[in-house]
Amino acid sequence: MTAIGAEGDRLAAEAASRGIDSARVHETILGVLMDTYLMQISSNPDQPTFLPCTGYFQKLGSPNPDTVYRGATIDPQGTYLISGNRGSARDVTLMPFSLLMRGGEPFDLSAISEGSGGHFELLVSAERPLAHSGNWWQLQPDTASIWLREVSANWGQEAPAEVAIVRLDAKPYRNISVDEMNTKLAKLAIRVGRIVEYGMKHVDTLQEQGFINDFRETDYSKSGSMPLQSYHESIFDLAADECLLVEARLPADCNYFSWSLTDRMLVTLDWMNAQTSINSAQATIDSDGVLRVVVAASDPDVPNWMNTLGLQQGVIQCRTSGSTVAPEMTATVVPLAEITARVPANTPRVSPDERFAALQNRTRAWQLRRIW
Repeated sequence: MTAIGAEGDRLAAEAASRGIDSARVHETILGVLMDTYLMQISSNPDQPTFLPCTGYFQKLGSPNPDTVYRGATIDPQGTYLISGNRGSARDVTLMPFSLLMRGGEPFDLSAISEGSGGHFELLVSAERPLAHSGNWWQLQPDTASIWLREVSANWGQEAPAEVAIVRLDAKPYRNISVDEMNTKLAKLAIRVGRIVEYGMKHVDTLQEQGFINDFRETDYSKSGSMPLQSYHESIFDLAADECLLVEARLPADCNYFSWSLTDRMLVTLDWMNAQTSINSAQATIDSDGVLRVVVAASDPDVPNWMNTLGLQQGVIQCRTSGSTVAPEMTATVVPLAEITARVPANTPRVSPDERFAALQNRTRAWQLRRIW
């Protein structure tokens, strides 16, 4: 606990040099601590459970607001049975990760045969047992955890996945020893510090490379991105009376996109209570086929507003999937008072009452999803 406090002081000092208030750092540390406790301290590869990770409350990893993430620690030499019901979300996948969080090839649960009522069973092991003829997925020797990722663009309208994992070759249950727990606890502060620091340094890199109000395509293929998924990132840096007009021409075969805002530590902004993200089911595409999004601290009265929550600086992260071709994207800083003149004349206008109702519907829809 003393080590965690020392990490908090160190990270607060690092953040202050970037203009980040210490209260935000401490809030982020608590979220990361939650995630690290669940995935590193309470997890057990002999009695695994899909635990919540990298989500709304955990404050790390710039999670996609459309995705519910759960992870289970496993032994790559073990034999596991993953079973349950896939539900009706657009994507439900299993993603293997190494200890260094290198992502492997994902497994799409839509690709396996189901029994009555949509129930499935998937055997997971390093080698297929000779007598097994059902669904099987091969574990790679460096796999340390399996994440269950459930993507749902129509919040609250799709049946959630119900998935369990058990180890078939587990040894008899025993309490973890004091020495084993002390070994885990000794690494806790270091893990928390590295995760929080990663977010700040990632934004530093964008800044050093000059991607301020200008996009770069980012390769996350080794960090767990989905196949046929492209990422674009930019730092937004705006005065109170400015906005960022982002225009994108999406490929014809693009079947999904999700854009979201993060803070200076790469923590996704509150997407339940504010429109800090927008996806393919929520956005309005203009009559000329262009997706136009306005990033601003104040409401520009257009449908595709992404709210910075008053932050002058943060990151806009864009995910696009389904195509081998990345979208064409431009970003332009515009005085907020002039934004209506910069979008098509037939772009719908959103009144304060309409915005209030839309935000209430957004909050309700998110809560109707499985949170973890």
